[in-house]
Amino acid sequence: MRLAATAFGLALALAPVSGFAHGELPPAIHGGLVQEAGEMYLELVVKGTDVTAYVLDQARKPVPGTQAGTATVLVDGKNHKVELKAAEGNSLHAVLPVEATGRIVATVALKIGGRTASARFMPAA
Repeated sequence: MRLAATAFGLALALAPVSGFAHGELPPAIHGGLVQEAGEMYLELVVKGTDVTAYVLDQARKPVPGTQAGTATVLVDGKNHKVELKAAEGNSLHAVLPVEATGRIVATVALKIGGRTASARFMPAA
């Protein structure tokens, strides 16, 4: 029995970590960056001064009725924190005080149905 438990423990330790994850991230259907945020997926789109976050559940279905949140976007070495407000469908929207250019680095924190979700967005190097 002890040998079986040891073998099982060893098998778990050697198993690929990705086997325990929720799987691959859904595609960025709005052209943004996608990250897992707790039990949700967030897609962040920053174009010009517009910041839009889209929310999907683990089944990759849109989550409407997201209440509110914040996004902090790094532009030219300076952080800009904006309030995200519910918009059309499963999106939230805010406007930056300056135009975002180049690589986008941002964090998003949302309140979704009484739960919180947050994610950090950085483009691949």
